[in-house]
Amino acid sequence: MAKLERERRQGQLIDNNDDFAETVRLKLQGRLESNQFFNFSRCGHEEIFRTCSNCGKWKSFTYRCNIKWCPRCQQRLARIRQNLIRLWAKKIRQPKHLILTHRNFPILTHSKIRQHTKLLAKLRRSKIFRRVRGGCCSTEITNEEHGWHLHAHMLLDVRWLNMAAVSIKWGKLVGQEFAIVKIKDVREADYLHEICKYVVEGSELARWPAEHINEFAQAVRGLRMFSSFGSLREMAPQIRAEIAAQKPPSPVCECGCSDFYFEDETTHLWHEAEEMARRSKHARHGAGRRAAMRSAVALAGDRQLKLACNL
Repeated sequence: MAKLERERRQGQLIDNNDDFAETVRLKLQGRLESNQFFNFSRCGHEEIFRTCSNCGKWKSFTYRCNIKWCPRCQQRLARIRQNLIRLWAKKIRQPKHLILTHRNFPILTHSKIRQHTKLLAKLRRSKIFRRVRGGCCSTEITNEEHGWHLHAHMLLDVRWLNMAAVSIKWGKLVGQEFAIVKIKDVREADYLHEICKYVVEGSELARWPAEHINEFAQAVRGLRMFSSFGSLREMAPQIRAEIAAQKPPSPVCECGCSDFYFEDETTHLWHEAEEMARRSKHARHGAGRRAAMRSAVALAGDRQLKLACNL
């Protein structure tokens, strides 16, 4: 019964993520005209085709944009990060979860987030952090009608930190007398949820007005919201190798070939039409080839129209 209940909740979560993504897409339509929005619009709607280079057999997969704020992609991206941190955390004895905040501000910009990242780096290089052996940092952004709230979650390998000094030092860095900071001694896996939080929850992003979503999407574009340092960065290649060793083997076609090429739907349809034309008994006269090409163009055009109208 418990397993069935978990599966039911997981199905609801997936459905909700689709709803959140569609709400965000509709709000951004006509505002964010870029390749990023084009890829986000394709996510979950289009298919990618994997074709065997030997026998030509193909298999389709749902296209994913891998944009950091996409409600459909967040869970998968967070899971990859969790695997990395989980293996590193097993190698340390004194994990601490540090939360750093500062005052809300009215306008979110690319430079504001970069400044926040630079201030975090300055804090890590200060004397207060000299006992910290390593860790990672994740940035989260919220907006609850009181301006933008930018804060950081850090997982640190350290026995003890002077929190009064951290509050004053971080406060000075962000232009305050002091700042609200919190620290937790974490020995269980529950810290993974906090450290691997999304940049913004899909449910919260969908609630924002269109202008806030657009402002956010343009501000975070091209920026890393997660970083590692010290012992975690040094061990990252080894940990990634461990994760890679645990992955299932690469797919093999029924014919025994493991060499594939990947295409989007329009290109795949075009190549399918070319193959149909080649095999047509009328291909030598050009009639079969032209008919097949017209079919491919019609199918591709119809698919793009459905995507644009979200049918």
